[in-house]
Amino acid sequence: MRSVEPLEVFAARVAGVLGMQFMGDRRSGTGEMAYRMRGRTFDDWIGVFVGPNYFAPEPGETQAMDGYPVMLDVQCRVRKPDQKEEARLAFEALIQSMPEVPALLVHQVTMLVAAHLPGTDTHYFGPDVTVDDPDADVWRPWVVG
Repeated sequence: MRSVEPLEVFAARVAGVLGMQFMGDRRSGTGEMAYRMRGRTFDDWIGVFVGPNYFAPEPGETQAMDGYPVMLDVQCRVRKPDQKEEARLAFEALIQSMPEVPALLVHQVTMLVAAHLPGTDTHYFGPDVTVDDPDADVWRPWVVG
């Protein structure tokens, strides 16, 4: 997501939207703040980590995520097959409640699923669009440069 707010302020906004419980400040280690929330498609806990986007491209390359300094990592370790759907539902709840915030939905840090830009419709990509340079012509109109 693209936010200029301090991480703890933005994470608290996200927590309010998603109904997350604070589990710990890990900024001195991983840079993240840890939360948990109940699954929407099953009755169990999901871990959510809010922190800086530390996935930098190789020198000279561009990634769709470059303009998004905050990352939310949704983890369904108990029910891994449900993780993609839980991440999508969290993404949609966030863009509905925070439409002024640009956001990407990325699966496994490689596949670009959707992009939300304020004032436009949310765009869902086909199944084989990566966040990397070779697909830049596909995602460039939908992401913050």
